[in-house]
Amino acid sequence: MTLTVHPVRTRADLRAFLAGPDGDRRRRTHGVPLWHSTVRSWWRGTGPHRTHGPVELFLVRDRSGAVRGRTTLHTDTRLDAKLGERALLLGATEFADAGALAVIVRHAEERARLTGRSRLLGPVSLLPNQVGGVVTAGFDEPGFLDSVWNPEHYPGDWEGLGFQRVWEGATWRCAGLGALDPAGAFGVDPLPEGVRLRHADRRRLGEQLPVLREMLNAAFAELGYFTRIEADELAAATDGLAHLLDERLLLWLEQDDAPVAFVLVVPDLTAFVRSTGGRLSPVDMVRLLLTRGRHRQDAVLIIKGTVPGARGHGLMRHLSRELLQGLQAGGYETLRVTFVEDDNAGSQAQFRAMGGAPLHRTCFYSRAIEPGTGPEQDQDTPAGRVVAREADWGRAPSAHNTQPWRVRALDARTIGLGWYADRELPVADATRRDLMLSLGAVALSLQVVAADLGLRTEVDWDVRPDQRAAARLRLLELPASAEPVSELPWQVSELHHRATDRGPFARHPDPAQIATLARHAGLGPEAGLLDLPDDLMDRLLPGATAHTLTGPAAEELSTWLRLDPRHPRHDVDGLSARVLRLSRAEARGMRLLTGSAALRGALARGRLDRLVANAAAVRPRGAVVALWSEPGLPLDRLGHLGGSLMAAWLAGERAGWSAHPLSELVDEPGSAAALHRHVSHRTGGPAQVYAVWRWGRGTTAPPRSPRRTW
Repeated sequence: MTLTVHPVRTRADLRAFLAGPDGDRRRRTHGVPLWHSTVRSWWRGTGPHRTHGPVELFLVRDRSGAVRGRTTLHTDTRLDAKLGERALLLGATEFADAGALAVIVRHAEERARLTGRSRLLGPVSLLPNQVGGVVTAGFDEPGFLDSVWNPEHYPGDWEGLGFQRVWEGATWRCAGLGALDPAGAFGVDPLPEGVRLRHADRRRLGEQLPVLREMLNAAFAELGYFTRIEADELAAATDGLAHLLDERLLLWLEQDDAPVAFVLVVPDLTAFVRSTGGRLSPVDMVRLLLTRGRHRQDAVLIIKGTVPGARGHGLMRHLSRELLQGLQAGGYETLRVTFVEDDNAGSQAQFRAMGGAPLHRTCFYSRAIEPGTGPEQDQDTPAGRVVAREADWGRAPSAHNTQPWRVRALDARTIGLGWYADRELPVADATRRDLMLSLGAVALSLQVVAADLGLRTEVDWDVRPDQRAAARLRLLELPASAEPVSELPWQVSELHHRATDRGPFARHPDPAQIATLARHAGLGPEAGLLDLPDDLMDRLLPGATAHTLTGPAAEELSTWLRLDPRHPRHDVDGLSARVLRLSRAEARGMRLLTGSAALRGALARGRLDRLVANAAAVRPRGAVVALWSEPGLPLDRLGHLGGSLMAAWLAGERAGWSAHPLSELVDEPGSAAALHRHVSHRTGGPAQVYAVWRWGRGTTAPPRSPRRTW
């Protein structure tokens, strides 16, 4: 079965991520869904993440499109400091079988090497002291709030890929609480002198949470998995708690007015979370508030601890007695306890005193990243020297500025060219036409850089989508007496000079000049350039542009827009307002349009999207040019054609003409069919258009699109 990793870009992708892998019914009855609002905050980048980087969401799909796995990839500087190395974290990781996990891990390894990470760790959502881990025993017992559950094959699948267990422990269950004697379990001795018991107050919870956070960070600071909880994280984790809090179950002790020990227990909402699938709509929230009394049979101990200086005085024993009394007063019969490490004997003793026993065995998984060959590796070889010059060859064009290429040295004289799944456009570029054209442009750019180093390059196209591999470039040394590399007329400086210009053009090439540019680009008899008449463009462009703005790929486009300068990837990739030449008002309008499926639907139904598209058209337009070849080119040939496209644009730049791609004309089926008919008629035989762009000379220098630094 061929499995591939896809980034979560659209709302449909997000719904698939929330649903999890297909066909696992037991997960619905034994697992506990993540809150949808939490996952959406990761996807939108709106959650608290002052110390962790962006949370990227991925799906594993098979050829039919069925979801076979999911994961997040993210980092956190606090955990890096704790571990003493930079780790890439996997979270919300679910998979149908070992093959799906292998694909997830392979993708994570690639990302780790690319970003200089030396370890994979997970699953954590988002940190070990939040929600995470793998159940290694007790699979017949359902999971519960703030804990995990997984099928029995998970541990073998992780360990089969070389992962090692870390932070082993267990969840616990204390049943039959009503029959226990608190005094018999924990004694009746009074609190030590100067120690006072405190209870939570719903009305003052906002004031009391900082006290809890202070004790929490102090009590667990020395644990290997614990990272400091920040105020915004605690606020997000306890949002809405005041409405559901049982004041008898959030307790702490103060000694000489200083908080020294605490315990937090909440009503068990597991059944409610399962009933909604993790959703919490306003209707669900009202239902929960109205029925909260039904969730008072079971409770979940989230966390408890004693600050280091107050340990050894029996304070937790006093708190446990008060907690048990509170549970009995509230009518609770069962207490479940989230993950407790094996070496925490003190906590285990407290739970045994309450009639408790381990429920699930749990652990986390960790694996070092084996050094691999990549752009950051050996630069003393010919391949390493070429790959290291990404600042030169990395200015190649790509749809939406996704920069999809993966370039690495396979050996001393061989460069592998492929692509990253999370930089594809599966909706707008379902056939991978734009992807292969972009990779062809990169291949030519690599050849230019190699020539600058005195190397000749042979390109062997062999596209393998299942491996995301496109070509191998073999580097050959020229004899000392050889002439300079002559088959490549381009210079590295011209790679840097090339830019996309989306502004109006004051001048443009005529048909004779376009024919000359085709010759300079080295286009052979199997491909060519044709200028397209204005009346054809006036007829096709509004509909094609409207299709981009409101059609199936509109949501995908929105994930690559960086219209707000505060966007975390504004200076990394994608399309900014400056690059698109949008005014502030136009950028606000574009954000509104791309962010609202309802608005896009209304515009499309009323055909008002064509009016918007026509109003947004750049004029004077300049000359519109089509790159054509024979119909149905395979992916290998498309890669080769991408080199011709890049050569044409370099030839245009040399003559003073900047290009502005109009891919929408090839993306929209109706306009694409019209173009194919027009070009076939002009060329006198079957022909297909593979790229369209405007050519002209602007009045100002075009803005430069950003480029990744990793």
